[in-house]
Amino acid sequence: MEPPTFRGKPSDSHVIWRRSGAGADASKRFDEKHLRRWCSARGVDFETDKRVDHDRSDQPREQYRCVFAWSDAESESFDMGDDEWEIATQETPETFVEIDDAGEVRFKSWDDEFVLDVEELWLDGDAFVFRAAEFDGAKRLDARKLKTRPE
Repeated sequence: MEPPTFRGKPSDSHVIWRRSGAGADASKRFDEKHLRRWCSARGVDFETDKRVDHDRSDQPREQYRCVFAWSDAESESFDMGDDEWEIATQETPETFVEIDDAGEVRFKSWDDEFVLDVEELWLDGDAFVFRAAEFDGAKRLDARKLKTRPE
């Protein structure tokens, strides 16, 4: 993906888009600053990382992740002979929206997880709104539902 250009975005709220009239061969644009500000205003953690996500590619890609909830760190103790061992896990993202540098997005909610190659993604209040080939029309994900586990 490329950073925004002087030609601007389709709207101030867009995070991913293609230049108008450029067609599917044009690289996608990505406004990381806007996404960071949105996360900061809502108390959402923002992380970047470069790693392989085999659902998207076998090559490392830059990842931009908005984390809404974290899983608790866990530990387990066991005895092996005279030694006692403890294995601990780190906190891991429980619910998140992760964008990679090719414009593919992993959405992880409490119950579902899916990867989409989005053509367009914008922010509307507390929601992510996106268009992807897998769906007809725009779809909306209310990010507030990702902060607290449903009962």
